[in-house]
Amino acid sequence: MPGVRVVDMSFVPLLPEPYPPPGDIVPLSFLDTRWIHLQQPVQDLLLYPDSTLSSSSLHLCKTSLTQALSFFQPLAGKLTYWHATDQLVIDSSSPDCGVSVIEAESDLDIHRLINEETIDIKAFTKLVPSFSMDELPVPTFAIQITKFVGGGVSVGTALHHTAMDGIGFWRFMETWAAICRDNGVPFRSHLQTSHDRDVILDPQKEQIARQFMRLLAPGLPQLPQVPKSLLQDRLQLTRRTFTLDNTTIQFLKRRACTQCDNQTTFTPSASIAIAAHVWVSLAKAKRLPKENDATSLWLLVDLRAYLKGSKNDVLFTGNCIRGVTVKSTGQDLTAPEGLANACVAISRAVKAVRERPLDGVERWPEEFKNRPTGMNVMVAGSARWGAYEIDFGWGRPGRVELVSMNLDGEVSMFSGREKGSVQATVALAGEQMEVFTKAFIAGLAQQGQSDYHGMARL
Repeated sequence: MPGVRVVDMSFVPLLPEPYPPPGDIVPLSFLDTRWIHLQQPVQDLLLYPDSTLSSSSLHLCKTSLTQALSFFQPLAGKLTYWHATDQLVIDSSSPDCGVSVIEAESDLDIHRLINEETIDIKAFTKLVPSFSMDELPVPTFAIQITKFVGGGVSVGTALHHTAMDGIGFWRFMETWAAICRDNGVPFRSHLQTSHDRDVILDPQKEQIARQFMRLLAPGLPQLPQVPKSLLQDRLQLTRRTFTLDNTTIQFLKRRACTQCDNQTTFTPSASIAIAAHVWVSLAKAKRLPKENDATSLWLLVDLRAYLKGSKNDVLFTGNCIRGVTVKSTGQDLTAPEGLANACVAISRAVKAVRERPLDGVERWPEEFKNRPTGMNVMVAGSARWGAYEIDFGWGRPGRVELVSMNLDGEVSMFSGREKGSVQATVALAGEQMEVFTKAFIAGLAQQGQSDYHGMARL
């Protein structure tokens, strides 16, 4: 049976040089400690079908990683609990700081993995690294590079969410790939990063960070554990990837606008329109009663524009996102104007956060935990994340996926491979995927067409 075999394990050290602010010890904010309870790292996979991995290209990949880490040194550090100050930090001061790299070989068919709309999660899981998250200190990052015997390469990553959010992570991947693509030539003048959490404007931020720690991980340095059976349940979910081209996205946005009443004038973003369409399609697939059956959608809003002294030419790499819970009912979502209802609800919730970005921060964990008990959708990622631009000199990836999708109703989103397109991957209980897919595609059909042909296969 095709599989994955570990060939070697190496360690890429962090260079001992001056690092971006605040240096080699990074105290974490409440925007970071919010994620301390997660039982597994965030795992992403990039598949490159037309690449070959020679010993020289692997060496270049590692030396480029060393240079990239000098801009993003928290990825080479250890998530650590300081008992004396009751504080979580990322410590990069030790000489043994760096990133573990697994080198593997696989006889899986990379073209099958790329072209299938339904994800082979057992195969994908073998292509990404992981690390223990039982007790601090723990690593913040790991990499697996896999060579396929039939041709092709994959790059799998594992990230502890307390270290950074998706915006910081994908900028790191861009940096690493660009250095590798340029044969190891650093581009220090083109990138400025900061890891200094002091830019977060909240007078109670230290108290809130400790509050989150006590609530989410009361036994520090021990981290909360869940039964292994719950982590295995994710393997039972069916994941399917949809890619919407620009024409389809514009159609979806126009349809939302035309469904609005005369007193509501707005144009949703691509991310909001697609998230709303997923929400509506799930409501129809799950046949929510057309009563007041509660449902919610949870998404993340970037807060970088509200940082103290925010500068466009300096990337703040730490977590700087807020979760937003949007509530609705089955009646509103399955109505003829359901797409507009969903878009308006999401847009209003996002607008409220942007007007008061840190309002009620101390209640964030409880808000997520106390979502309605009905159908819930959780959206990760953004239509603006250029995951398909990560080119190590091997060409752009043929497929990029978030592997660590654990919840029924979870959605991951990236900018698509083709210009103007957006990729959305949906995880559902297996028996619901077929019904959802029919509802999803039917909602994208142009008037007068019985079938929809604008959705690109991967």
